[in-house]
Amino acid sequence: MRAATAESYRERILRVLVHIQARLDAPLELDELARVACFSPFHFHRIFRALTGEGVYEHVRRLRLERAAQRLKLQEQPVTQIAFEAGYESHEAFTRAFHAMFGKSPSEFREPSRVQPPDYGAPPPVEIKTLPSAHILFLRHVGPYSAVGATWGRLAMWAGMRGLIGPASRFIGISWDDPEITPSEKLRYDAAITLAGPIQPEGDFGVTDLAGGEYATLLHKGPYENLSSCYRLIFGAWLPSSGRELRDVPCFEMYLNSPQNARPEDLLTVIHVPIE
Repeated sequence: MRAATAESYRERILRVLVHIQARLDAPLELDELARVACFSPFHFHRIFRALTGEGVYEHVRRLRLERAAQRLKLQEQPVTQIAFEAGYESHEAFTRAFHAMFGKSPSEFREPSRVQPPDYGAPPPVEIKTLPSAHILFLRHVGPYSAVGATWGRLAMWAGMRGLIGPASRFIGISWDDPEITPSEKLRYDAAITLAGPIQPEGDFGVTDLAGGEYATLLHKGPYENLSSCYRLIFGAWLPSSGRELRDVPCFEMYLNSPQNARPEDLLTVIHVPIE
């Protein structure tokens, strides 16, 4: 496959992946997704599987079940409602599919978090901010979150060569999946840079909007591998006592400095958790 053609194929499949994750509640038809990718419906499924490693419906089903697992952990919705939102018409069908993926029923999955919650102490110093939407350039990494460095290197080089990085640029990390639910080799992370103007997507490099609205924010100082403890503080100590609910958009991180110019213990990251 020629380089230009391969780049076009990757850009078109990325467009479909973004379309799917933004519309998990919608009935996603194969013909519709083929149109988004500008591929023939006869060949789209094979191209999608070849470039992502999953069939279209396998991918959609996994994302819906992983989202359901997140809701079981963090929300008080009835299991039947979560099943319906995951695209299942009966509690029984949802339970079978959930057990096949996670090895336990939805009720068993939810139960451990209710037995004896950890003692998180006083709620962390969370600040609520209202942010405008932001236009971003992103490069997707699929795999362990600890291995995103090469993706950031590619993004910085590509954007720098095109003059897209300036004093007003903000560096954003979007973690789409919960590593306690999604297998590490399938974790989705978007390394992103805010854009001041329009730019066309190209190959793996996508363009989209980061949702505005209210966010609960917490400043973390220290190595990136310790960020998970801050998320646990927000979700375990602050959120239950806040009277707020989560919005159905991803959390993101804003990096105020870089490992290139700061020691691990001096890294500054602002965690943003969407609330309503």
